[in-house]
Amino acid sequence: MSRWLIATMTSVLFIALVIAVTGFEALLADVEVISQPDATPYLGPSMVVGAAVVVFLATAVGARDGNSGVTALVAAATVYLVMLGVGAVGYALVRSDLTELLVFPAGYALGPFVVGSVVVALLSVLGGIAAARHQERTASTTAPGADPARSDRAIPGDEPAGR
Repeated sequence: MSRWLIATMTSVLFIALVIAVTGFEALLADVEVISQPDATPYLGPSMVVGAAVVVFLATAVGARDGNSGVTALVAAATVYLVMLGVGAVGYALVRSDLTELLVFPAGYALGPFVVGSVVVALLSVLGGIAAARHQERTASTTAPGADPARSDRAIPGDEPAGR
């Protein structure tokens, strides 16, 4: 698999996990994802899509080189800023009020939706990079032209007929 396919799968996994985590938060803690009643139903999903783009790029770049832990931490910090930025701009456009560019991030900076998404992004990027690097290692240890499904170990009764 290419690192771009692994990055795509990691982004889709990120979106699915954010939906699951926010659903459990809403169910168990009785909190709304976006508490403003005049916000559009697209504000939360647009925040998640912006974060998924960050997860995609971080996984694709981190799978190639660099420290996976640092890449995941940078991705988590970027997801935090992107989610707050997209939410602030989106809500400011809905309200036609520039003060929401400061008020919205202040209200959601430590909210469960944003913090939970940051944790999920951190874990997703770490897992995606680990999967890409593992796949790369196993592909590079296989000799060119060899069948990767066959093992190098001898299986009793599987010797060639000429022995």
